[in-house]
Amino acid sequence: MGLYNFAYFQVGAKAIVSKGDKILLLTTPSGLYDFPGGRMDESEVELEIKEVLLREIHEELGENFKCKLGKVIFVSKRHYTKNNLDYRVLVIFFEAQFIDGDIELSEEHSSSSWVEPASVLSSPEKFISVDEYKQFKDYCQLII
Repeated sequence: MGLYNFAYFQVGAKAIVSKGDKILLLTTPSGLYDFPGGRMDESEVELEIKEVLLREIHEELGENFKCKLGKVIFVSKRHYTKNNLDYRVLVIFFEAQFIDGDIELSEEHSSSSWVEPASVLSSPEKFISVDEYKQFKDYCQLII
């Protein structure tokens, strides 16, 4: 039997929130594109991914922000280093429809805007990972 060297990933969930023909785009303090959502806490391993995502959406956008989560639309990988620690995150992206509410951004993001999906495709360097850009681009080709 050979030895296996499996990769370990944290699990995250993000939402592509639509309002009409626009989507909600967040910007990180470092200027990268992001979407509402985040990683699963250890205490949440028994919860459904959508429950984790809704908690993250409320943390990042405020309790008054309401959206309806839909189906999984793509999965991507993120890899980054922070404080000399290596992080790998498998991110599950869900469709979501905006329902109501104002956006009250947390400190995790510096800005938010409703944009046409195709408008962000010309800036692949602003995505957190190359894989996320590729998956988002493929998704946009289905909806545009």
